[in-house]
Amino acid sequence: MLKSFFHTGFVVKDIDTSAKFYTEVLGMRMGERFEREGAFVEQVLAFPGAHIDRAMLDKGEGHKLELVQYLNPTSGSPTVNRNDLGAAHLAFFVEDLDKFYVETSQKGLKYNNPPTPATDDHGKVLMKACYAQDPDGNWLEFVEIF
Repeated sequence: MLKSFFHTGFVVKDIDTSAKFYTEVLGMRMGERFEREGAFVEQVLAFPGAHIDRAMLDKGEGHKLELVQYLNPTSGSPTVNRNDLGAAHLAFFVEDLDKFYVETSQKGLKYNNPPTPATDDHGKVLMKACYAQDPDGNWLEFVEIF
């Protein structure tokens, strides 16, 4: 029986670059980081000789983001579009999305769109949202609820 969410994992090319992005651009906290290889990781990942470097990041509310760099076998190039089967995204609640958009754009985050409002039938803004990608092409969504 499922109990709760634990983490979302993203495969990254360079764990140091990605950890810097998530801590310095998005303000997440770096948690534990270590390399793992051997029978356990080979069994779980189903790659003989698997060797990974991993880091856990969080915002202090339970759900974590796991960054995984495959040292063996190495990863290919990012080619996942938002509409591809198997594509995923990680969504964050944001306070003042317009301000967040400006600040993170100045830090180099590339967005698909500026904060876009969703309105009810009377024109009242219910939420705003926008999409971006991390340095490895993983999709991120930022949402402000009113």
